[in-house]
Parts: sequence; C-alpha cells; structure tokens
Amino acid sequence: MKKKLMILLILSGKGAFAQLTPVNTIDITRTYSTGSKYIQKDEPLENTKKPQERFDLGYSFMISNKVDTATRKVNSWTAMVDASYTQMGKPLTENDLMPHRLFSTQFGVVNYRSLGNKWGMVKLVQVGVNTDLKKFDMHDLFVSGGLIFIKNQSPKFSYGFGVFVANATNAPLILPAMIFQLRTDGKFKFKIDLPTEVSTAYEMNKKMEVKLALRYRNISYDVQNKMNPKRRYLNYMELPLGLEGKWKSKHFDITLGGGYMFLRDFQLKEGGFKNMFKSVPTNTLNGNIYFSTGISYRLKSK
Repeated sequence: MKKKLMILLILSGKGAFAQLTPVNTIDITRTYSTGSKYIQKDEPLENTKKPQERFDLGYSFMISNKVDTATRKVNSWTAMVDASYTQMGKPLTENDLMPHRLFSTQFGVVNYRSLGNKWGMVKLVQVGVNTDLKKFDMHDLFVSGGLIFIKNQSPKFSYGFGVFVANATNAPLILPAMIFQLRTDGKFKFKIDLPTEVSTAYEMNKKMEVKLALRYRNISYDVQNKMNPKRRYLNYMELPLGLEGKWKSKHFDITLGGGYMFLRDFQLKEGGFKNMFKSVPTNTLNGNIYFSTGISYRLKSK
C-alpha cells in the first residue's frame, strides 16, 4: 500500500465513509464562520446569530509494513489519532439547545492486507469521546469497527464495500460501508473521494497549488439537553464549498482558504435502535462565508 492510509470513519448513525489521510504527517486546521442566523425548530428563538470556530488536529503513523517478497502481498498496520474542538456562541436562553462547545477525539488502528487479483481487505477498530464538555459518562464513549473489501482497479481508481459496527446512539448498529476513489494527475487534478470530497486543483508550480473543493462532514456527539434529557445525541452535518491556496515546502505545507457553508444541520435524537430512524426537527445555521487556515508538517520517516 502506498504512503496513504485507508481509514473508515463512522461519523453518524446513518452511514460510514472512507477517507485518505497522509501517513506520518501532523495536520492542524482552523475554520471560522461569522455570525449566522440560527433557526431552531425544537423551540423557536428570535433574532439569534451564532459564530462558529473549529480547530482540527490529525496524525497517523505506520506501526508495521510487511511485504511478502515471493507474492508481493502487503500486510500493514497503521494507527491514527485526531481531535476536533468547536466553539459556538453562548446559549442566549434556557430554550437555546445549541451547545456552546463540542469536542471529539478518536484513536484508531487499521490493518490492510492484500488478497490477490488487485483486491485488498481493510479492518479497523476505533474508539473516541464526543462530548459537549459539560458532563462525562459512558454515553460520551463512541466505539466502532469495520471490515471492507477494496478493488484497486488502477493506481488512480479504487472502490470497495463492507460492513461497519458502531454505537453512535448508544446502541449497536450494523451498517453498510463503501468507498469510491478516482483521481487524475498532471497540472490539472481531479479527485472524487466519496462521500467525503469532490475537488479539482491546479498546480501552478512545484511549490503552489490552488484547489476548489466540496467536502462533507457528519459527526455525532453526546450532549446535555435540559428541555428533553432523553434527546441527548446530537448529529451535526455540514457541506462547505471552498477555494484553497497551498504553499508547499520540504516538510511544511501552509493552506489558506475560504468559501461558503451551504449546509449546517443539527438534530437531537434519543438513544437506542428504535429511535434511530425517527423523524425529528432539524435546527440549522443559515448559509454563510467561512475562512480557513491550515498547516501540515511531514515528520521524517525512519
């Protein structure tokens, strides 16, 4: 397997998706959106605007990478650590259900094994804490695991399918998992990494790249809900479209960008499988511009 890590992430109660993360690289990103109108369907609020600021940290490293010299089959183990901290505007009244702070962290171990005839198998175990930082208990602990079979049709095209098990709503859920990845090389680059990203980039030179990207994010938290304590699982979904400029060096990449948040939805649900697919009100932040900055540091490989 190339110096890319295949990671399956369960970020909501309704699906799993695949994501590529550079190995042995530390990524730090800050995203900020100015005050946006907050529309709360659960309990109406008047003239409410909320800013949003998020810091993301990610790191992955190779545990072992063995290649059978006779068959050229790969058996690799990789670990990944990531964390995210989001800060919103403070609640204005007791009826304001938007958490002031959200924090998530995950640690995962991934095994990739070649099966032959361009097929591979990925196994993942992941544990994390997703919380509003008000109260910690077992409901804040999110555990998941998955198995997916991948067809590496070519170095630029792969697809796969499998299953994922998670406790995203305090109940064991068995869910389908999928991956579809297509990319092109050259001055103009095109990338599809469903369902996380669709992007196109232009490499101005070896040290600078401009990218237009549409990215999908979906994550669940355990939060405190005074109005309805049973509805404590917050599912957050966003869909931003942004333009990014990346400046590259030997060990550092610096990214500056901005764009428009088309979608930011918040849903509060009760735990348990029977409540998983119940219809609940969707609270939203209106579309607004956002700005982002990021830095990547590539550690020296041993």
